[in-house]
Amino acid sequence: MKNIQITRQLPSFFLGIDVGKKDLFCHMIGSTGVASDRFDNTIAGIKKLIAWLKKLAEPQQLPACLEQTGHYGKAVAKALYELNILDVYLVNPRRIKAYGDQQLRRNKSDTADAKLIAEFLESQPKRLIAWTPPSIDNEKVTELSRYADSMTRDNARLKTKCEAVTNVIVLRSLKRRIKAQEKEIGSIRNQINKVISKNANLKMWDDLLRSIPGIGEVCCHIVIAELLDIELFKNARQLAAWAGLTPQHHQSGTSGRSSTPITKVGSVNLRSGLYMPARSAKLHNPLLKNFADRLEEKGKTSKQITVAVMRKLLHQIYEILKSEEPYNPEKRGFLNHPKPLTHIAK
Repeated sequence: MKNIQITRQLPSFFLGIDVGKKDLFCHMIGSTGVASDRFDNTIAGIKKLIAWLKKLAEPQQLPACLEQTGHYGKAVAKALYELNILDVYLVNPRRIKAYGDQQLRRNKSDTADAKLIAEFLESQPKRLIAWTPPSIDNEKVTELSRYADSMTRDNARLKTKCEAVTNVIVLRSLKRRIKAQEKEIGSIRNQINKVISKNANLKMWDDLLRSIPGIGEVCCHIVIAELLDIELFKNARQLAAWAGLTPQHHQSGTSGRSSTPITKVGSVNLRSGLYMPARSAKLHNPLLKNFADRLEEKGKTSKQITVAVMRKLLHQIYEILKSEEPYNPEKRGFLNHPKPLTHIAK
């Protein structure tokens, strides 16, 4: 079946919401004027927000934009999606700030922030990726995976502390905590595997990811938890940009940096989760081993090579999940030639 490019009419209204722990500050830009209001960030407050929106515009004419602020914006984002508005966008706060700097923004308040978000949405509705709520199983994997990662980081901190402790009682206590958390981490990983095994789509992703040399159980869990929908990305480079793994160039005239850092503006959980798999892939993934060897011959540092391999590993992940075909070292497209994809608008 041939994919058809769907041309959508630009919306007539733009809603910006500044999400706080207790408040939702809203600003609507319409064809005939603007409107602003404040609502409690509670179930009752969100219902009042929905009623306010219905008085101002038809839901199908209205996109909404929120900053990615963790769990505080989850309830209102779901409510807007269930209202069947045109689109819901969750945007990295740094993009909003950069837009404000570009506009020489002078005022900083919750109301001004909501207005800025609405203006940002109006300025570039075609450049944003629409958000869709994850499935129940996806939410379970995400919450369990992030909890296991937090305990793993805490264990690493405790192990470092053990090296500096001389008191025997304190050392024994630290070791008991480490052992107990390691047992709990194993239990959480087993729970994640159970959720994945009972969901056909998640099980397919897990099998495909495990076919890639260098990727193990923990990395599979992180990718499934953080990368909810591969269809949101037109190509592998867009995914790498979303993960904050694309280069950030700084050069003007004869001045410039001797090295090129990555942007680090995307998903920190996905980015950090690829570090150890990339180090393993440099040794065991044939395509990425050759790539790493070429970079080493060019005089790149170990850290530069690892970061570059992280990006190429994410390219492989994209191609494998998109094609639904397991890893194949003969398929050179994994490394340098991502397949062109036709984007179907929502």
